Amino acid sequence: MVIPPRKRSISRRNFLKTSASSIVVASLFELNLNKPNVSSSGKSVIIVGAGIAGLTAARDLMDAGYTVLVLEASNKIGGRIRTNRALGVPIEEGAGWIHGPDDNPIMKLADQMGQKTFVTKDSNFTVYDHHGQPVSNEMITEMGEEHYQMLDLISNGMTKDMPLSEALEHIAPKMSRDPVFKWMTSAYTEFDTGSPVNELSAMYFSQDDMFEGEDVVLVDGYDRLLEPLTHGIAVLTRKPVRRIAYHDRAGVFVQTDREIFESDFVIVTAPLGVLKSEDIEFIPPLPETHRNAIERVGMGDVTKVAMKFDDLHWPENTQYFGLMTQTQGRWNYFLNHKPFIDANVLTALSFGNYSRMIETMDHDYMLEDAMKAVRVMFGADTPDPRHYIATRWSQDPYTKGAFSYAKIGCNPYDFNVLSEPVGKCLTLAGEHTNFQYHGTVHGAHLSGKKAAKIAMKTMM
Repeated sequence: MVIPPRKRSISRRNFLKTSASSIVVASLFELNLNKPNVSSSGKSVIIVGAGIAGLTAARDLMDAGYTVLVLEASNKIGGRIRTNRALGVPIEEGAGWIHGPDDNPIMKLADQMGQKTFVTKDSNFTVYDHHGQPVSNEMITEMGEEHYQMLDLISNGMTKDMPLSEALEHIAPKMSRDPVFKWMTSAYTEFDTGSPVNELSAMYFSQDDMFEGEDVVLVDGYDRLLEPLTHGIAVLTRKPVRRIAYHDRAGVFVQTDREIFESDFVIVTAPLGVLKSEDIEFIPPLPETHRNAIERVGMGDVTKVAMKFDDLHWPENTQYFGLMTQTQGRWNYFLNHKPFIDANVLTALSFGNYSRMIETMDHDYMLEDAMKAVRVMFGADTPDPRHYIATRWSQDPYTKGAFSYAKIGCNPYDFNVLSEPVGKCLTLAGEHTNFQYHGTVHGAHLSGKKAAKIAMKTMM
């Protein structure tokens, strides 16, 4: 990169040498500096992270004539879109549904690709108490209406923030202890937000928006949506970024374990959990507004154990099963895959504090624990599955959680400020930078589009 002489100009060599903690960067500079070939626009962009936010931004920038390089820390693209076919059928370790398909940009991508979809109906369920006895659907529906009304009252009536669990205890102590209500608080609210109910902001936990329509699954796998986004784009995997040095005139220098890459602009789509852990050093540090927001916004978790059986041990056409486990968040919701794929697969889900705890255990323990819940519902003689897949998003060094949530003490500004550009050569993207649709694939996708627009406008 050639910097035109100007008053108090800063060269890239001096920039690296005078930046905090940059001795290692400077020593590697001459050996491993890489810059993408200049495009027709004359500008280049590095994108950190090959999740849907990063790939969306890359697609838009490349289509606009910019040179784009995507650096991905793991060995595969997709981020928290991760379809596993080890069981012989597509199993979603991460994103599992298109939430609200009406006018949803992700549904539009699926339609453009001719993706086969299946509507999952929240009304198609059977719920069991902790003894394994079915609870009437009428009771669940009635309590569901009260649960919704209570949460809506809290969300719209709070004048002072507090944990959602505390608000429920203040407003409806008797109802909040009801087994059905407690199950819904976990299986619905903790699942939807990815957060323990005792950490959720009572003011903002449900103030985000949603698209209309019943949720759908992508029968052939969520990862199929990534194909048109990646066509012709340079993506380097196994490139964990350790340091990003940036300056409005000197440009951007992105350091991995072994190399330094140079560009005019950088879009950082690393998950919130990675930003929280400060695994990426920014030189200079991100603005205080960004750092405070990263600290305040919560990073949640959802755990899945997908189990494939030789035979079907549950009602074939029931889409969801609920179990009122006595420990909150413990394997209390199950997805039956049989209605949309020809396989005897059942996915158990855990949420909240239990999710965080169970992910510290090994996979065999997770399976054993999940099967205890399965046997409460379907009988003590239910055999172990032939194969299984277990997720541990909180333990993944490149995610450190599943998705963001409105934690007690934060507000919508904390999400949205993260999408604001830093100077003239850096911006963040990802579901955690979009309060309106945080915690969703479409939120990440829209944030990638916004980041691409910021980069193009800044580099004009």
